[in-house]
Amino acid sequence: MAGALLIAAWPAAAQNAPPDSAFGLGTVEVIGKREAAATAVTTDTVDASTLSAKHRDDLAEALDLIPGVAIQNLGQRRERLISLRGFSSRQVPLYIDGVPVYVPYDGNVDLARFGVDYVSEIVVGKGLASLLYGPNILGGAINVVSRKPTQPFEAFARLANEADDRLDSIERRASLSLGGTSGVWYGTFSASYADSDGYRLPDDFVPVAAENGAARENAASHDSVITAKIGFVPNDDNEFALSYYRQDGEKRDPPYAGSYLRTNTRLDGVQVRYWTWPYWDKESVYFVARNAVGSQGTLRWRLFHDSFRNALESFDDATYMTQTRPYAFHGSNYNDYTYGGSADFEWSWNAAHTTRLAAHYRQDVHRESQTAPALPLQRFEIPTYDVAIEHEWQLAPNFTLTPSYSHMIQPDRTVQVYNTNVRAYSPVATDKSTADNAQLVGTYKLDEGGSFLAGVSRKTRFPTIKERFSGGLGSAVPNPGLDPETATHYEVGYEQKGARWDAKIALFQARLHDAIQAVTLPATACAAPPCTQLRNIGRQRNRGVELSGGWAPFTALQLSGQITIVDVDLSDPTIHATNVPEYKYLLSGDWQFLPQWRWSVDAQHESKRFSNSTGTRIADAFTLVNSFVRFTPIERLGIEIGVRNLTGELYAYEEGFFEAGRTWLGQLDYRF
Repeated sequence: MAGALLIAAWPAAAQNAPPDSAFGLGTVEVIGKREAAATAVTTDTVDASTLSAKHRDDLAEALDLIPGVAIQNLGQRRERLISLRGFSSRQVPLYIDGVPVYVPYDGNVDLARFGVDYVSEIVVGKGLASLLYGPNILGGAINVVSRKPTQPFEAFARLANEADDRLDSIERRASLSLGGTSGVWYGTFSASYADSDGYRLPDDFVPVAAENGAARENAASHDSVITAKIGFVPNDDNEFALSYYRQDGEKRDPPYAGSYLRTNTRLDGVQVRYWTWPYWDKESVYFVARNAVGSQGTLRWRLFHDSFRNALESFDDATYMTQTRPYAFHGSNYNDYTYGGSADFEWSWNAAHTTRLAAHYRQDVHRESQTAPALPLQRFEIPTYDVAIEHEWQLAPNFTLTPSYSHMIQPDRTVQVYNTNVRAYSPVATDKSTADNAQLVGTYKLDEGGSFLAGVSRKTRFPTIKERFSGGLGSAVPNPGLDPETATHYEVGYEQKGARWDAKIALFQARLHDAIQAVTLPATACAAPPCTQLRNIGRQRNRGVELSGGWAPFTALQLSGQITIVDVDLSDPTIHATNVPEYKYLLSGDWQFLPQWRWSVDAQHESKRFSNSTGTRIADAFTLVNSFVRFTPIERLGIEIGVRNLTGELYAYEEGFFEAGRTWLGQLDYRF
């Protein structure tokens, strides 16, 4: 797989479709029949069989297998995000089949709400991600590629149950996938459901006022995902596909349970909230087509509409019954949508020269209302335009140079910003924003198994609607004058593949200008402290190294590992980078010890991380161990048992928002 992600799975673990089932129209770097030379060494990929073997059931857990990625938990909102080489989810946009999928208001998306049962592979581009993706790929891009059927009829079903250390059931999962091909038509359908009662904290958790231990307070969630696709392939030169994605979720939000409650010492950015999200829904419809243009050209175009709805309820206390206190409210609703389209064109001049062009347009619309205390409807509309060109030049049989350029535009707008202090709207004019991005990547093939890469890239991200205009329900100070972030990336890498082993190393550095980060303010700065404001904090430098490797001493045993080191340095020494561990290690082993039995184990260690800009909140280092045993009595039937967090580690991605203790898994699956 591209990028030498070496988290191996046994051949028998491929519970989903084979690698050639990836939906080709859903890729970005590959347009026609020719793959860009730089693609294989500038991206990392994890496929469906690996996700299945490792029981990575949502998108956040899946991305945690990629070198350079670390899970983040936006604790008070219970949103699973990621950092990629020190860049946040806002700076690394998410795509499904090349279509942008995010919350238009704040640019984030809760990755834990996205199941992966419909996925063929996940492709992650980092600092040298192709400019063909479109706007705002400051730190990279994530593209989830769905499945495409390859047989007349395919089916897969799964039932799973997880229990806590007392063997009380805490989560149920079920999924069904169907698909098939018939002549020039193909179609797929998948449905999955996850029902969680919450989770149990590790035994060494010390109770505090908002959390008495045992079952985590207010931690239940429910999610369902439906996907469908119908495609038409009249000949080898043309393909058309209409896809649908719907995610319906409901989540409760565990309250803060950290050091502030244990010591009664005021910590910046801490307030116990009693929140629930009655619904968290995402829906996408998109059409993708590929058309040959003569014998040398390929045109691919997309049209999409993506919507997002959610509601937030804030209560007085842990009874979750009354809403009378100043921080409580009822019916805070988002009703956002994005629509737009893109077109990619590739022209192969000859064996040495290929040019790719791309154009993107999208319109982000945010609508927000609150029932009690009543607030008037807020509405923001922000369009974004982007054009890009990339040329692949093969100077020699083993040396390829790929320069590229893009131009981004956000037109000027006058928006109505609600002032919570005077309960009125004020018109705010925003200036037109433009940005020029450029990239140069060189790849050199040393031999049949070795490749060397070097590149430099400049990328830009426009601030989101929320970053500029949100008052954070009285806890944030708007900053309409935020400037775009820019980053200059430098990377060198080497990849080597042998008969039974492979290895990859990447050295990277990114220099950010006008980096945006939440800064803690005095309690008098806002109506509902603790108070923060998003600001351009100056320069930021992210640098580090990624190492990954795998070895199969014999066919039945596969070993792999990876090391990520990320050093984030801010120009203001009084401000700490937040939610980024400096070190992450991952080791994995897969052993088919009998023809019908296999054992999988992985261990992961992450160093401490700061949870606020002043450094008074720290999420400690932790180590997690997971282990699973699979029995395949007949070819199509699988039975698994396993354990997550084997040692019962007490850990948190954000200080005070602790994760689950030891859990036990049982699963039954069948494929046809």
